[in-house]
Order: sequence, then C-alpha cells, then structure tokens
Amino acid sequence: MSAANRLRRSSGNKDCFIALNGSSNEEFHEFLCFIFLFFVLSSNLAFSQNLISFNFVDAGITEGKNIRLEAFEYRPANWNGKVILMSHGSTGGKAEVAKNSIKFLNISKEATANGYIFVAYMRKGRGSSEGSFTEESGKCDKTNLRLEQKEAELQIAQVVEQVKQKYSVSKVILMGHSRGGFLSATYAGKYPDSVSAVVSLAGAWSAFCESKNAGVGRAALEESAKKFKSQMWAFFDQDSYFSTSKFNDPDYVWLRKTAENNGITFGRFSNQGMPDGHATPTYKPNEWARAFFPKLASID
Repeated sequence: MSAANRLRRSSGNKDCFIALNGSSNEEFHEFLCFIFLFFVLSSNLAFSQNLISFNFVDAGITEGKNIRLEAFEYRPANWNGKVILMSHGSTGGKAEVAKNSIKFLNISKEATANGYIFVAYMRKGRGSSEGSFTEESGKCDKTNLRLEQKEAELQIAQVVEQVKQKYSVSKVILMGHSRGGFLSATYAGKYPDSVSAVVSLAGAWSAFCESKNAGVGRAALEESAKKFKSQMWAFFDQDSYFSTSKFNDPDYVWLRKTAENNGITFGRFSNQGMPDGHATPTYKPNEWARAFFPKLASID
C-alpha cells in the first residue's frame, strides 16, 4: 500500500483523492495528496487535549474519602520539559456557573506553542470535580477567608505533587487567574522548593472583601512577594475587581509598588475591547503571553 493510501485510510479524508479517478498521472496526484495530508495531520498534532484527573483526600474536608478532581492536559508537539499547572478563579458570586468546567483553551494554545505541557484542574465541587462546592462562603471576615484559602491550598498541594510524579519533574510553573493567581502566588511563597515560577493573572482572592477586612489579601500577596521572587503579575485595564469599591487599586498603584519593591515582574495590559478587563487574560491572552513566555523560558 502506498504512503498516500495509508494516510487516506488513517485520516478518512477522501476529498484529496477525487482527482485520481480517470487521472493519467496517478503517482503525481498521490504525491500531492501525501503532502497535503502531511500538513493537515501535522497541524492537528500541534498539541493534543486529554481529559485526566487528580486525587484529593483530607481527614476534615473530605472526611478521609478520596475524591476525583477533573483536569485537562494539553501536550505540545515538542515538549520543553516543563509543566504549567493552571488554577481557575471564583464563580464571581454566580453559583450557577460552579459546574462549568474551565478548559483555558486560549491560554493552552499559547503555552503549547511555547513547548509547555499545560494542565488545568478544577478544585472540589467545580466543573465535574467530585465533592461539594464550599470554597466561596460569601463572608469577608478573616477567619472565613483563611478557611477558604486553606481548602484551596490543600488541594493545590496534592495536585502539585501528583503533577511532579506524573511528568517526572522536580518543580512546576504555577499559573492562575483571579483567585487562582492569588493561590499560585501564596502557595509558592510557602513551598518554594516545588515551584519554579508563578504567573498570576489579575490575581486576588475575594476582591470585594478587600476594603472590608483590613486588607487580608494584600498582606498575603506582599508576604508571597517577599518570599518567592520568580513571579510575574499581570493586570488589565478596566478590571472591575480592582475598582475602588472592591480591591480599591484601580490604577494598580499598590500592586505595582509591591511588585517592584520585591523584584517581581509587573505588567499592565489593555483590556483589548473586553467589557470587563478581568476576563481579558483568559479570553485574549496574546499580549501578556508575548511579554511573559520569553521570560519563563529563561527560568530553570
């Protein structure tokens, strides 16, 4: 069987071979079809998406029962040996979206194009992950916020260890959006030996609480910046989460100063026409990706 016929059989694409019927130069057409199908198949193999899962168990939170956390794996055609673990944000106060799985397709394309394995996981009760969704209490007191953060931190800690084992890496790159960015930054500050770098995209835990609880989130971010320097913080124009009524840093004066005082890479990017800049880093990641991925490449 010729190479072109093998490709035809494996791909199921017959359109390319219509011209062969009655052709006086079948070998030439087979050659052209081979080239065409080679490029089609190559483009399909630029990266692959796989549904995977991780395990989470805790004596208190899951009553000692092992639960499955949904995850999506994106593999590049040529892996650079590094893994990015992506953490999602909150529901934005909309409980009905808790069961929506977030695949981060646009960011995954940027990551795989730069050679990274990109893994996005859903915390307990989010998407198709097992367990109850209890992370967002809706309360702004320090006790409840710290309980929320602890629940998320216990999960990312176990996922990080499983990622290291699965891909045989000693460290991972943590990336996150909104409270996922905050979680990535604060986790790295506590457990730097497992993390090579952090990319925080519009990172904040409960932005609407920040002006009501004496800046619990700010204190945690500043502590993280002091302890873990290989961080990149990206913020975006017209992001409602950082308005005066919420995080109260609409021009990112405090966040920029905190980053610069601690040697953290800080970037402010346009909202690229999005009504709320908080959605920009996930829907339109091209600007921050262009700025940050070259810097990631230089970090071991």
